[in-house]
Amino acid sequence: MTVPVKILAIMPGGMAGVEETGCIGKVVQDRGADLHWSFRLKGDALPEQTTQFDGLIVFGGEIGAHDPRYADYFDGLFRTIRAFHEDEKPVFGSCLGAQSIACALGGGAMPQGFFEFGFTELRVKPEAASDALLHDTPESIPLFEMHNDTLALPPGAVHLMHGDNIPNQVYRVGAKTYGFQCHFEAEREVVDIWLRRELSSETGHSEAEIADMAARMDREFAQFDAAQRAFGERVMNRWMDLF
Repeated sequence: MTVPVKILAIMPGGMAGVEETGCIGKVVQDRGADLHWSFRLKGDALPEQTTQFDGLIVFGGEIGAHDPRYADYFDGLFRTIRAFHEDEKPVFGSCLGAQSIACALGGGAMPQGFFEFGFTELRVKPEAASDALLHDTPESIPLFEMHNDTLALPPGAVHLMHGDNIPNQVYRVGAKTYGFQCHFEAEREVVDIWLRRELSSETGHSEAEIADMAARMDREFAQFDAAQRAFGERVMNRWMDLF
């Protein structure tokens, strides 16, 4: 009997669980792996050793890896990320997860000065042609973005995809650690949840503005969703092949 792959799944922000993870959670579960959840909002402990798990996924969230209010939590998260990376176990970060990986490995995270939202055209760099996850990716593809912060690449990172407004979109450190600033896993229904939860409480986003964003998402998902789903499922299946 084959023992299932055990993946530690960390939720630093307000995401509820697998129902908000789109194709990331779907592919991992379809491949027979077990997700073991750690929620910051529930006070779940973060391991400093990797012995119980085969890999790590760090999801996104509305807080900042650079925010001093959450310094204690992120210090622990950075230690966990370093442990998995040093043990050469597959690591995947989405949005805040990608920023956290960058910080943990010697890069950084910081406010970018504007809110990047919606589908953004991302382009592959030459290094992607030989990458385990991104080989055969089209030269450019629109992928969903929703973030106020950006990241500085850690030393030794391989830059794989870039955008016009935010250059550091996808990177790899070593053979098995990946950061994706974009939310390629996003589904239309999930974006509605994120809009209400993460923007309605922020200053500068009125109900009318949120309604406009939702209408924009109806248009953009109708146009780009199929290509994004295909990209996301291909990337996550290839990441699962790393185990």
